[in-house]
Amino acid sequence: MKYNPYDKIYEIQCDFCDKSLLASKTGNGECHHCGWYNNRLGEINEDKVIFPNLVSLNKAKKLYKENKPLKPDLDDFLEAFEFYGETGFVYKNLMFCLYRYGDNEIEMGWGPKDDEVAYFKNKEDFIQNAKIGDEYIRDIWDKVENPDYL
Repeated sequence: MKYNPYDKIYEIQCDFCDKSLLASKTGNGECHHCGWYNNRLGEINEDKVIFPNLVSLNKAKKLYKENKPLKPDLDDFLEAFEFYGETGFVYKNLMFCLYRYGDNEIEMGWGPKDDEVAYFKNKEDFIQNAKIGDEYIRDIWDKVENPDYL
């Protein structure tokens, strides 16, 4: 039988909720109790956003203790983007997608038309200048839905 590193073969404690889950030989696996994706890279980088989670492990633990949802703030979301290169969110029933463009640039697209796109030099430029209509994304971030990887 060929070795598959993703086969769920042993039980571990969830890094987030401490309940048991089945993990692969590499120690990776999603907890069916809380939805946290346990991965070794995230364990050794507890303060970084590591795919497929949208907040760092330490921030997730802090939010859990405060009884808050694991929704990423704008900085978390953009850190996830920097790690993965493609993220998206919904605002007022419209999907917005961010893609890596060039070296560190960000392309944000929405809607069916080719001209519904905006470009930003980097994360700081996005935070300062990204708008939806007349609203800065930084000001409406608490109203966006479904922030996630694409």
